Amino acid sequence: MKIAKLRSSIGNSYFGILAALPLWILALLAVGCGGKIPATRYYSLRFPPPAPHTDPKTSLTLSIEPFRAAMSLRDDRIMYYESPTEFSYYEYHLWSPDPATLLAELTRRHLNEMAIFAHVHLAPSRGRVDYVLRGHLLNFDELDYVPGGKARVALELRLVRAKDQKIVWSDRREVEHSIEGSGVDGVVNALSAASDQLLSEALPGLAAEVESESAESSGKPQ
Repeated sequence: MKIAKLRSSIGNSYFGILAALPLWILALLAVGCGGKIPATRYYSLRFPPPAPHTDPKTSLTLSIEPFRAAMSLRDDRIMYYESPTEFSYYEYHLWSPDPATLLAELTRRHLNEMAIFAHVHLAPSRGRVDYVLRGHLLNFDELDYVPGGKARVALELRLVRAKDQKIVWSDRREVEHSIEGSGVDGVVNALSAASDQLLSEALPGLAAEVESESAESSGKPQ
């Protein structure tokens, strides 16, 4: 009985020491024991090229706040659903930067291309701000259980007028896009396409609201 307890004590101490070791030491131990750690791969979205300079339709400025994200998306690993309720992550396949930051930057570029505002900045912004755009990323994942696989992006946007903090426009939209390529590269390409489609469908409504308010404030007929 004492020998069994001693063995148990030694085993617990051994695993306790392993748990306390830094991850890089554990990685070296794994390699030394014959294990091979896969290379980490980093991914981004496909961003449109810088828009050619055109005269803006208003003299207004927009500040884009850092987008919030669902708890499951506060992880750099690419996410996939194995069923409608069960999800997991691709190990060693990471977004850079995180999904919410990628969507905020993609939104900025789309708005620059539309030339609605004289200036579009990512917060914090210096100088005058007429409108603030807030985003909440709800889904940014692969639906692996769907035949053929699909990429899903869901985003909620709110445009706030800075002077009175009133929400003047909002949109909640979800887009699914078929995965045409293979592997994680195919997932990333499909998520890029879904993100572009979502913003192309949502942002014209924002533009119409801003142009309408600008015309009203300047006394021009709409």
